[in-house]
Order: sequence, then C-alpha cells, then structure tokens
Amino acid sequence: MLFPFLLIAAAVVALTGAAIALDGSRDVFHPLVFIGPMLAFLYWWMPWKLYLAHGLDRFFDENQLLFVAALNLIGVTAFVVGCLSSGVRLSRKNFKPRLRLTTEQLNRLLVGGCISGGIGFACWSITIINVGGFVNAYSKSYTGGWDDSGYIRDGSLLLLVGLIMAVASLAKGGPRILSYLMLATFGLPWLLGALLMARRGPTFEMLIVLLMGWYINRRSRPAIAAVAMTGFCVGWLVLFLVTNRGSIYLGSDFDVKTDVSEIVETSDTGNEWIYGAGAVLSSQHRDHYFWMRRYLAQIIVRPIPSAVWPTKYEDFGVPELLHNAGTGEGFGDALGWKGADGSAPGIVADLWAEVWWFSPLIMALLGRVYGRVWRRAVTCGGAWASQYVVIAALSIYLVMQTMEAVIFRTLLLSIPCWLTWRYALAPSSHRSPIPSRHMAPQSRPQTLLPKEAMK
Repeated sequence: MLFPFLLIAAAVVALTGAAIALDGSRDVFHPLVFIGPMLAFLYWWMPWKLYLAHGLDRFFDENQLLFVAALNLIGVTAFVVGCLSSGVRLSRKNFKPRLRLTTEQLNRLLVGGCISGGIGFACWSITIINVGGFVNAYSKSYTGGWDDSGYIRDGSLLLLVGLIMAVASLAKGGPRILSYLMLATFGLPWLLGALLMARRGPTFEMLIVLLMGWYINRRSRPAIAAVAMTGFCVGWLVLFLVTNRGSIYLGSDFDVKTDVSEIVETSDTGNEWIYGAGAVLSSQHRDHYFWMRRYLAQIIVRPIPSAVWPTKYEDFGVPELLHNAGTGEGFGDALGWKGADGSAPGIVADLWAEVWWFSPLIMALLGRVYGRVWRRAVTCGGAWASQYVVIAALSIYLVMQTMEAVIFRTLLLSIPCWLTWRYALAPSSHRSPIPSRHMAPQSRPQTLLPKEAMK
C-alpha cells in the first residue's frame, strides 16, 4: 500500500529540511530545526502509529487515506522549500554591527515591558477574581479564569510581552533586579495557568520565550546536544500534559501516567490527524472553501466586541467559526461520523479548508516568512529578535492547530513588541553608553555561527 510510503516521505522531507538548515546555518534556533520535528510528528509518527494499530480503518477507505497523505506531503514540502528559499548560510556582509543599548534605552525597554505585562497581569487577575479566586480557578481540570469580554480573556497574553522584554534587557546587560522582578511577576501567572490547566500551548510558549529569548538576544547558542535533549524533554512534557489533562488541578490526587504513547495511538475523532483528514475530506466532498474569509474575520471582525455586534461572524459570512474554527462542518454527510468538539486539524488541513489547492502556496509563504524573520533576528537583532521569539513561540499553534489560533496571538504579541522597541530606540538627549560591565565580551558559543554574529 502506498499510504505508509507517503507518511515516511513526509518525515524524510521535514527532517532532511531540518538537517540542511542546521548544517548550513550552524544555528540550533533555525525555524526548521524545531518546526521540522513537529511536522514529522503530526504527518508521520501519529498516523504511522494509528496505521500499525489498524486505527484508521473504521474512519477512512484506502483512496481517502492516499489523498490526505499526499496533500500533507505536498504541504510539508512546500513549507520546507519556502523556509530554505530564504537562505541558510550567513556571510560577513549579512551582519550589522551588534546593537548596543544605552542605560536609558534598556530602562525604556523595561518600561514598555512593564506596561504590556502589567496590562496582562491585570487582565489575568480579573478573570481569576470573576470565578471566585485562585483556588476556584484551578480546582477543576482545564478550567482557569473567565471574563465575558474577549479583550480581558485574551489580554493575559500580554504577560508574554513583559517576559520577552525582561529577557531581552537581562541578556543585554540591563538592570537585573527589575528584570528578575518582571520575570517573577509576569511569569508566575502564566506558568501556573499553563501547568495547572495542563495546556500544551502556553507551556511551550513560555519555555520558548525564556530559553530562546535569552540566546537570541545574546547572539550565542547552546550546544546541539543540550538543545536536542531539551527538545525531547519539552516534547515529552507537552504530550504528558495532554495525556493527564483530567488529573492535573489543585486538589487532585495527581494520579498521572508517564507513558504518553496513548495520546498518539488513541483512535478517536479528536485525534489531530484523524480530525484533520476528516476536515480535508469534508471540504472536498461539499466543495466548500472559505477563500480567506475566516482569516480576515480574525483581523476585521474579531476585535469588535460581541456585546456591540452579537452576530458579527454570521453577518461576515462565517458562522462556522464558532464551531472548531470552521473546520468541523459536514463530517456526517461526507464520512458518516462527526469530529470531536474542540478539536483542531493542523495547518495543512486548515489551509485546505480555506484556499483549496492554493494551500501549498500559502505553506511555502509561511515557511519563507519564518526563514526571513530568522535571518533578520540573527543579523540585525533588536526588535527582530523579539519578533522571531514571538513566531517561534506560536509555532506549536501553527503546526498543530489552525491559522485562527496564530493570527490573533501574533497581532497581540507582535504589535506591543514593535512599539516597545520603537520607544526604547527613540532619540533622546541623553545618549551615554551603558556601564562597561555590561559591554564585557560574551562567552564563546558552543555551536557555530559566523564569528561576526557574536561581535
């Protein structure tokens, strides 16, 4: 049967792309180095385990499996090619002089981070108060705080902006006490919400912000072996949280499972690969595609409060957005079963439901964007480093969920980061350099980037 070979081909393309990127760039933070394994996991390992256990037979016939696997392979290939097309080798002429911030600029960076993080902390506090306090918020599995206003619920994302700026300032020799205070104040709510709600996305986001944010801003890199081990541990932690989501909360007996293979091998309609395949086949059967309406709704319609415009999605022509981001329609007619509520299809299926066979072009564009932002982060630093940390932190949503989950998060995090850096680098009358202790040479990196990147 051709199906397993298509799965293996997807893994080969994703992992080969990661190897080429690492070999060419000598950068363990190249986007393909961490996105490639995620693509291989979703489009090879997960369906492979299901295939070996005969877990796909009751959902799809052979032709359906072949079509979905071929589409996934095309999508993975397009992303890898698009990312590599931005170039992976960095020469001396690519690098700008290292951005050295004055004491005033570092303080401004922290001020901007405090404003964004403070707003995020206030929004998080409101949601906790609304449900009766910290204990009530986290005493049931996968609950947390709540507010009727989407601005308040999503506003807690700004905690990450505070963390990004605190890490950037600390890495560049900024005030330590204030930076550490910001890390504790803005990091603790995010960490508690991520772990006590067993949410894989927020957990991944925080780890990327703290770990990658430090090295990206210093233009140094950890050893490849350390990154590989950390990546394995992060992947295991993400699967552990999903596997034990019903057992992790305040007051639980924490009867957890350390074997995380169940989340991959379970054959149900909530499985990401099964649900994603169903979304593809349902759209094809109905010949129904959104043609960018869902994505535009995230930018144009979503910011308008529902209290002001209760029927905004219906009036915009995308009422389906209220159910699984528009990917859960028509399963019964096309396949004879329904996708689980709250499921996500993964990036290839989501783009297919949006733009049909134009989806590989969008995948290639996304790959190129990641590659270009990485190059700017490495060669220019500053605001581009923060932007790269943002899109790297959101890569788990890009691969495993939908573009809807990425678009509004990117806007909420990216715009405050740009504004904060613009404020920090604005001309001022006082331009004295930071104290000499902040300008000490950086320690020699353990992986190889061009030497100019460390200057």
